[in-house]
This record gives sequence, C-alpha cells and structure tokens, in this order.
Amino acid sequence: MPRNRPMILAALVATAALAAGCTDVKESLPSRTATEQLLISSAADNAANRLRLELPADKRAFLDTGNFDGTDAKYAASAIKESLLRQGIRLVPDRAAADTIIEIRLGALSVNQSKTVLGIPPITLPGTITLPEASVYSSTENQAVAKFSAFAYDNRSGALVASTEPAYGLSGEQSYRAMTLFSWRTSPPYPEDTN
Repeated sequence: MPRNRPMILAALVATAALAAGCTDVKESLPSRTATEQLLISSAADNAANRLRLELPADKRAFLDTGNFDGTDAKYAASAIKESLLRQGIRLVPDRAAADTIIEIRLGALSVNQSKTVLGIPPITLPGTITLPEASVYSSTENQAVAKFSAFAYDNRSGALVASTEPAYGLSGEQSYRAMTLFSWRTSPPYPEDTN
C-alpha cells in the first residue's frame, strides 16, 4: 500500500466536507415576511380586544385616528374600531355630528427578535459573500408587541369623558434548527390547515 494513500483519503474527505452544501430557505422576498405580518396583526387584534372605553350608550362618537401613525397603523385602527363597535359604541363618520370624540394612540406595534446559536453564526465577509450558519443548535424567537390607549372628550365643551389604561397585545413564535439540517417551528401565528 502506498504511503500517501491515507493522505489522499484525508484530502478527499476534507474536500467533500468543504463541498457539502447547506440550504437556507428565504421565507419571503418582500422586506417583511408573512410570518412577521401575521405576528403583528395578531398582537394588534389582541390589544384592540383588550381596549375598553366606557361611554354612554346614547352618545354618538367619532373615532379620531389623526395621531395614530406607524407601520400597520391602518390595520390596528380598524381592529380598534371593530372592538369599539362590539362594545356597543355608536360611531359616526362625521366629526361634526358626534357628541364625543375618541382619540386613539399607538405606543408600540413591532417585533422583537432574539436568536441563540450554539456553534458558528452566519458570517458576512467584505463584499457580498456570507458564510452560512454552522451550528449544533440554534433557536430564534419572534415576539410582536402592541400597545394602544384611548380617551374620549365632549365634542362641544372639550371636557374629558372617559379614558383607558394602556392595552397590550402579544403574539409570538419560535423556530429551531439542529445540526444545521433539521428545522421546526412552534406556536404558529395562524391556524393550521385542517383539510
């Protein structure tokens, strides 16, 4: 047996290990993934459902969203509007026709992410080259947080009629990866397909 055969075998194994590829699935091509959008909208729904405003049943109210700004603010404002209607508050589309003005505020509506890697995280080299993650185990936790509040005042006198404590909504999901090959998720932000 030639003396360099073990070295050739070692070189082949090393080459095969270096040539082995990894698959990293990009969830979405837009700047925000569907999962992020679902997490945020679920947190907004949860906060809107917790927002309680005690108003007399015979009063007509106008919902003022002028100071309710931010990404996904339109969806959140609509969720708050639905919640107020479910509470029996009579909303009118014209500010002048309202007895009461309800002003809503957005304190938070975004996603926090934390990632744990046991191994080597992805490394971005100068230029456009990114080396993939090489880990034994990694986990990523995404948690959406929503914070809304509201107050109501008389349309004519400007006197405070009612106010709410801040209402919070949370929505989260976790994803895991083992040996860089196996991945799974828990706590999906949407119902599983039952068909």
